[in-house]
Amino acid sequence: MNTATAGSPIGIIAAGGVLPRLVVEAAREAGLSPVIIAIADGLRQEWPGYPVVRLPWSKTGDVFATLAKHSVRRVVFCGTISVRPDYRSMIPSVRTLMLMPELLRMVRGGDDSLLRAVAGLFERRGIEVVSVHSILHDVLTPEGTLTRQAPGEAERLALSRAEAAATEIGRLDIGQAVVASRDRIIAVEGIEGTQAMLERVGDLKARGRIGRGEPCVLFKAFKPQQDERFDLPSIGTETIGQAAAAGLRGIGLTAGRSLILEAGRVVEAADVKGLFVTGLSGTAEIRP
Repeated sequence: MNTATAGSPIGIIAAGGVLPRLVVEAAREAGLSPVIIAIADGLRQEWPGYPVVRLPWSKTGDVFATLAKHSVRRVVFCGTISVRPDYRSMIPSVRTLMLMPELLRMVRGGDDSLLRAVAGLFERRGIEVVSVHSILHDVLTPEGTLTRQAPGEAERLALSRAEAAATEIGRLDIGQAVVASRDRIIAVEGIEGTQAMLERVGDLKARGRIGRGEPCVLFKAFKPQQDERFDLPSIGTETIGQAAAAGLRGIGLTAGRSLILEAGRVVEAADVKGLFVTGLSGTAEIRP
């Protein structure tokens, strides 16, 4: 993050989940003045003590007037968005209507192209877009195993297969996550997201489609073409519970280009469940 004077405003475009809260707290501790723009899944979250503007999709275009009102010249995007905007079926505000040609072009592609378009929308108006990890330090996944449990040979082979497949679906802008065993791909994340994919894996295991002796792992990969300011693969304590419920042995992430939210709690939860969490360098190839 660029050097900023104490009290400088920073816009937090806050969607759902725990990440926006962590970013806001880190910004405040760094001496910045967070201005929260709540969107999508974050509209219902409370922010006592902070200036908050809640913008449904129909008022997307109001964001620039809001930022100008608070003298914000830098923003960070964080949190989960479970439902994309359907601009064709809503009644937009006047400012949103003025942006409609740009907005409609933005939502046509996959997540990666959408996020790059969002960055361009802000940058063309003189707003700098910064990354989550430029504010929230020590959140990037380190290389190596963080938990008491470490992957064995079968799990390492499964991680290699899952990492290679997750990188490839990322290249195609399909998703970030794959579940694999040493011998096959079990599930690929699509538009449904990681949680729904893991629920599907749990159902497959319950129906005997995955053998009891077939150790499976989850890998979440950084997309090769991804803008590091947006949507880095991440896990939190909820992911640990979902992976355990799906019968997985552990979780791998791209080291240095993925996030572990509240890492201490994540490692503790993984240790309780007997799962491993490890960061890999991103050089895997699928082995025959």
